[in-house]
Amino acid sequence: MLKRNISVFNILCLSLCAVLVLISCGKKGNPVPIAVVKAGIIADLRAEERDAVVFLSFTAPAQIEPTKKDDKEAVKVTAFRVYKGCGTCLADLQSFRTIVLDEKKGYTIAGNRIYFYDDDVMDGNEYAYRVYPVTVKGTQGEASNTAVITWKQPPGPPGALKVEEGDSRVEVSWTKQEGYLYNVYRWDNGMYPVLPLNPRPIPTPLYMDGGLTNGTAYTYEVRQVRASDPGVEGEGIKVSATPQDKTPPGPPMLAKAEKKGKAIVITWEASTEKDLGGYNVYRIMGSKPVKLNASPVKENKYTDTNAPDHRFIAYHVTAVDTAGNESGPSQEAIIMLEE
Repeated sequence: MLKRNISVFNILCLSLCAVLVLISCGKKGNPVPIAVVKAGIIADLRAEERDAVVFLSFTAPAQIEPTKKDDKEAVKVTAFRVYKGCGTCLADLQSFRTIVLDEKKGYTIAGNRIYFYDDDVMDGNEYAYRVYPVTVKGTQGEASNTAVITWKQPPGPPGALKVEEGDSRVEVSWTKQEGYLYNVYRWDNGMYPVLPLNPRPIPTPLYMDGGLTNGTAYTYEVRQVRASDPGVEGEGIKVSATPQDKTPPGPPMLAKAEKKGKAIVITWEASTEKDLGGYNVYRIMGSKPVKLNASPVKENKYTDTNAPDHRFIAYHVTAVDTAGNESGPSQEAIIMLEE
């Protein structure tokens, strides 16, 4: 009887040890290579309703390059797999698309974030997304956070746009509609604008963009945003504009005329305008000034070798900038010729 009790006890001990071993070696999922873990996890996947589509964006995880040839833990992320499904069935997301970085299409990068979009959506439906990094060897890393969005019917485009082109600036205006805010985008060299020029939606139907290059064409797009839900942005409307320098320089100062032999030399104080193109010199006969130079004078001096035989002759000088804007006239310089 004692022997039997010992046998039962031994069996129970062995069973308990086996259970403990299984528990200590239990697995929650497939093991992830150390290199993929080192590459980082996408933790800021975001879904937004912009330009009448779902815009998705995230900060790409670090790409760790090999430091040695035998560095087995080094990794380089070359692609991202995107999964999509309904917002209430997170356990059953399906493959949606793959972003391959080397192909340089289907995505854009702005502000250190990768942006792409989904236009296969229906009003009132809820959608969920996850992203997985993929290494150069095809190993899939950890899942990102889940971004969930409920698609709402977006606003329509605003009314017709108007532009006013100024010196290194463009003003864009449109008709204000009640219940809407606005985002203003600028296309640079044909590149799709991911981020608006304004840091937050603006309530006024006017935007001034400065610091531009005169003579360069710019394309602007204005999109309406629902005031009650600034996260819902509709399609935009575009307009092009080319800023122009329309501001003339100041008139030259201290103009004077002196007789030198048979000629008359006109001088004035040099202009300090940064975009100065030169000067125009006018001889005044009666009430009508006559320009003497065919092209702008580069120096602050001009010699009139064909002065008419008059007792009094007057001159004035204007400044001209590189855009062709001409200043008002300087004070007249009057000279009396000898009788």
